Amino acid sequence: MIIIGGDSDYMPVAQKIKAAGRTLIGIGTRKNTNRHWAKSCHEFRYYESLVGAETSPTSGPEESAASVIEEKVSPAGDLLRRAVHLLAETRGEPWVKKANVLPMIKRLDPTFDPKDYHFASFAELLKSLDAVIELRKGEGDHELRLR
Repeated sequence: MIIIGGDSDYMPVAQKIKAAGRTLIGIGTRKNTNRHWAKSCHEFRYYESLVGAETSPTSGPEESAASVIEEKVSPAGDLLRRAVHLLAETRGEPWVKKANVLPMIKRLDPTFDPKDYHFASFAELLKSLDAVIELRKGEGDHELRLR
């Protein structure tokens, strides 16, 4: 089910949808979306990202693109660390399948979108975080671990 709106009044609806075993996708604007509502969805997309508008709540006109990217990648690195740590703990070994990382990040933060960090894909974001993770080719999939 998809709900377009950013009001926290949708939270009871989200609970009912989840209790029914359905997947909930939310869409709202950055400026007016309640963060608790966004986190209550299985997946949440900001309207500005969907229509291609480049808006950044942390950047002013005087900031360079490089400084904005550097500022934003740090939270992505923290989220990546948490996801890999949880997966490694569950699996009982440090190397985890790359395919399992993005779904875990989405469970930790349904609003996560690599485009918010100025990367076209999750793979590009991972490459930029090589100081945080180490990649290797595994059987059938790439694997990664925390450095």
